[in-house]
Amino acid sequence: MPLFSVIIPTFNRAAFVGEAVDSVLRQTCRDFELIVVDDGSTDHTRDALAPYASRLRYLRQENQGVSSARNSGIHAATGQWIAFLDSDDRWAEGYLAAQAGGIAALPRAVAHVANAVTVNENGTRSDHFGEIDLLGAFEDRARLVVDRPYGFILEHSHFFVQSMVIRRDVLMAAGLFKPHLTIAEDRDVIARVALRGAFSFCREVLVEIVRRHESIDHLGAQRVSRGLYTARAFGEVYAALLTVPGLSPRERMMTASSLSQIWRAMGNLLVMNGDKSQARTYFRKAFLLRPSAVSAMKYGATLLPQRYSKLCVRGGKDVIASW
Repeated sequence: MPLFSVIIPTFNRAAFVGEAVDSVLRQTCRDFELIVVDDGSTDHTRDALAPYASRLRYLRQENQGVSSARNSGIHAATGQWIAFLDSDDRWAEGYLAAQAGGIAALPRAVAHVANAVTVNENGTRSDHFGEIDLLGAFEDRARLVVDRPYGFILEHSHFFVQSMVIRRDVLMAAGLFKPHLTIAEDRDVIARVALRGAFSFCREVLVEIVRRHESIDHLGAQRVSRGLYTARAFGEVYAALLTVPGLSPRERMMTASSLSQIWRAMGNLLVMNGDKSQARTYFRKAFLLRPSAVSAMKYGATLLPQRYSKLCVRGGKDVIASW
């Protein structure tokens, strides 16, 4: 049984998937299996992977989305820990070795998270832990351990599954990715896993998250261009988390506050789209969940003429872009 099962889902990325595979095969830690799940590609992905045939398992399925592809890889995995990598991203050569070191140092942890850098198309680079205001928590330490990480995950915005390893048995018990979600699916899984044990965070940048111009919108672009779908997806995730038994009062309050903000963002978007009746429904839901003057004011704004309604919600319509 290998220590790690590395899962790379891919769809129509023949030009890039080899770079991701190469970054895995260059790892100094050799205790892994590599599974590439082709989610129904219509380009030359199979041909691009042919030179690696002896060094990975290639699984192909009809196109069902990234969540389904990841789930297929998890079910096929035999390793103790699941390591995810997207087909246009890369690991540093010491990534798995660093994760193995974290596992040895803190066996009780259910997930280990490394820092990443986002590489934009124009060449600019952005430290992920810096972006989400996490670096200060390390002080002068190389690693940070959080015994009850659920609230920590909610406080610090998004984390990349491409830069974390999760114990396979814990992942199976927490529940896999929801196949119908293409946005918020990572937040959903990470939050559920965070209710099952400690997380370890490594300050060192060991992952490159590469943003490219291609036909498939990357997650950040989807959040802007598919605002209503994004709000519904995050709303579904947080509404389900709110029903999880065992949340502490503080965790429940944080989840409710996040869900209230999501419903308010949905209302903002609906007003901008001219659907004030539906917007009122979401502002009401936001207020009932976490009463606030902002939700009440925005509910009242939907009773005004459209021009004034838009003026009242403008500025909040892009709130979801930062989730």
